[in-house]
Amino acid sequence: MTTTIYLPIDGIDGFAWVSEIGHRHQNIYRVMFSNEYQNVFYKDVENGLWIEEDLGYTELAQSVGIRINALKENSIHVPKLLVWHKDVIKGMEFCFGFTSFLQNDQKLYEIYDSRKKYLYTLVEDDDNEWEILGNTNLLTGNIDHTFVQQVISALEVYT
Repeated sequence: MTTTIYLPIDGIDGFAWVSEIGHRHQNIYRVMFSNEYQNVFYKDVENGLWIEEDLGYTELAQSVGIRINALKENSIHVPKLLVWHKDVIKGMEFCFGFTSFLQNDQKLYEIYDSRKKYLYTLVEDDDNEWEILGNTNLLTGNIDHTFVQQVISALEVYT
């Protein structure tokens, strides 16, 4: 469902079409502005501020977020406390955030990239094998397997 929001664009009254991208772990929206600019905007799970994909905490993201929040009834931010792991591997910065929780007898890890966007949930089974849950990228093959292996290795420090 697409909704129209009204907001200033480059200092001029404008509007944008907002479409929610279905996501169980984060509020994510595709926004197409009347000036033909478009991007994805999502809420930071830690602090509730809005992020413009690939650009970070922008003034536009906060403006869009205020209007999206106004559209949602009872929009309350419940912060997630992420643990951030930062390292340098082969001269490259490696960073991810995670939160863990128990479900039945299994420990699950929600993994977020350095831009605070949810990636997937990892779970270790009884045979010490890891499984990726809750990721739509599985359908398109966009999983960075090297990154996943680095995350799994890093999680061993926290277990």
